[in-house]
Amino acid sequence: MKRCPDCRRDYYDDSLMYCLDDGAALLEGPSSGNEQATAFLRSDSFEESPTRTIGEGESSFSNLTSPDVAARPHTSNKIWIFSVIGALILGAAGFALYKSWSKSAPHTAGPLQIERLTTNGQATSAAISPDGKYVIYGVDEGGKDSLWLRQVATNSNVQIFPAAEDVFYWGLTFSPDSTFINFIRAEFEKNIGWGLEQMPVLGGPQKRLVDAEGGISYSPDGAQFAFIRDEFPSDNESSLMIANADGSGERIVASRRRPEIFRARRAAPAWSPDGKSIAAIISDESTVVQSPQVNEFDVAGGGPGRPVKSQEWNDIRGIAWTMDKGGLIVLGADKASSSFMRQIWYFGYPGGEVRRITTDLNNYNSLSLDAGAKTLVTVQSNEVSNFWSVPNGDSSKAVQVRSGGNNEEGMDGLALAPDGRILFRSRVSGREDLWIMGPDGGSPKQLTAESGANLLPFVSPDGRFIVYTSERDGKINVWRMGIDGSGATQLTQGNGDYYPSVSPDSRWVIYTSEAGGNSYLHKISIDGGEAERLTEGFANRAMISPDGKWIVSSYRKDANSTWRHAIIPFEGGEPTKVFDLVGHKGIFRWSPDSRSLYYIRDTKGGVTNVWNFNPEKGESKQVTDFKSETIFDFVWSSDGKQLVLSRGTSTSDVVLIRNF
Repeated sequence: MKRCPDCRRDYYDDSLMYCLDDGAALLEGPSSGNEQATAFLRSDSFEESPTRTIGEGESSFSNLTSPDVAARPHTSNKIWIFSVIGALILGAAGFALYKSWSKSAPHTAGPLQIERLTTNGQATSAAISPDGKYVIYGVDEGGKDSLWLRQVATNSNVQIFPAAEDVFYWGLTFSPDSTFINFIRAEFEKNIGWGLEQMPVLGGPQKRLVDAEGGISYSPDGAQFAFIRDEFPSDNESSLMIANADGSGERIVASRRRPEIFRARRAAPAWSPDGKSIAAIISDESTVVQSPQVNEFDVAGGGPGRPVKSQEWNDIRGIAWTMDKGGLIVLGADKASSSFMRQIWYFGYPGGEVRRITTDLNNYNSLSLDAGAKTLVTVQSNEVSNFWSVPNGDSSKAVQVRSGGNNEEGMDGLALAPDGRILFRSRVSGREDLWIMGPDGGSPKQLTAESGANLLPFVSPDGRFIVYTSERDGKINVWRMGIDGSGATQLTQGNGDYYPSVSPDSRWVIYTSEAGGNSYLHKISIDGGEAERLTEGFANRAMISPDGKWIVSSYRKDANSTWRHAIIPFEGGEPTKVFDLVGHKGIFRWSPDSRSLYYIRDTKGGVTNVWNFNPEKGESKQVTDFKSETIFDFVWSSDGKQLVLSRGTSTSDVVLIRNF
């Protein structure tokens, strides 16, 4: 189990397709105030230097060293001024017209303004205080999470919690008066339980408010807040809840029974400005892409809820109302674009304008508005990947063969044809498509187009076919096409079939199939037909050995077991070996002799390299020796003499957006 490479906070089950909702444990944090830190934060303008030092023996905030040094000027909010023409006759009509317009479009005052608050490239989530003065944000420091507070008008930061192993922060929220911060701070390995903590912005003791799945949203008067609780009131249910501001007086607003559930880890509920309703995310956990939807529930409770918009989504990471309930801001990846790239959208409520606020090639995580809904804070993420050819895995001889830029090329899909051509997934078309190019990066050719998201390719050893995962017609299945992209044929008929691997004789396809929220390995002929289930235990991301005798995959015996790795006979059945690998990232590749496994592993400070693992001896050794960057995917030639990999950087920074 490890960090999700996408959201950086959730754990995931070695499948890059989605995150798991494992339990979390809370840690005890600062327990007392700190006068120096308090004075530092209360000042209208911080010192010019972004670095401060706490005196020896002082507590609460561990240190005041900023993780970044970028300063940005403060931009004041612009205000529309509406003239009253014909005061006696048109005044009332003009006001009514303004109110009608404000219900369908946001108030803007010029072009979109984006201000970067951090430059460390390691932000995970962020929230802005209602008064707009502070931003709280998490930082992933080489696999260790820390929590920071920043005053918006300056370049100074204060660390609330120092970086620590296996510690995660999410659900960041300020109290309505901007004096308290709420968050979940968890250690997954301890699995103690969920809980929302609160502490003063200026330092002080922590207080546990409620058992919660994620972030909260306050009522307009600040007297209550809404939150999600999983496995409540029964193990098969999740519920939208309300509690008083001090955590007392809990009650259920609405419940959903699995496989339909409320989701809050990535997007907290949003209490409407008129106080009458709460928007929350509903999704179906029985499918890989859970097709989340925004539903609105009456605060009084008792109703089934209603969709806010008919928009179809692959993912949603944040929702927020505009101040007058004239619109809803949604951070998500829409299905229409056949992409998992998350952008920020505006929807007029209950009807009206629909448009994207951001229209770039970045991903966005986290969404928070100030009290006036004039300033938005989010985390902007960008991945840059390039292709490298590494003879015999010797990184000193590595040669870059293609620059993939920020099109995520080679991420979620990299394969080699027998003739050395490189098959990869790219977003250069604006969608998730498959491409092929020569061994030297020349003659790139697009193979899929206007056919949903296409990824995770595998070339049959005889070089005739490409077997891959495609999300066409809103369903995820395994498809096959010719090496030239012709003759696309659907092999599986489910809605959660993915990650194919082809047997050495090019006759069989092993793939992962989702059923009821669980994943199993199946086998099907490369020509199609009836599928055969291979495992009773849960397994995914299988890879067939070159000798055709074995399958390696992620594995767990049942829902109460932890995810490990297993070697399973090609015919299926119980594993012959189950093992763990420290630092393993995502995927395996077999050695040409079928005796060992290659995998990606963290080396130090977020740098990854290719390692080799011998299952019989239980020993690992490092193969490549890169000193920087992240390896997203890799593949060996059939003779083991050429290693091809996609490698690059991932950056995530906190940004403010105005005039949206």
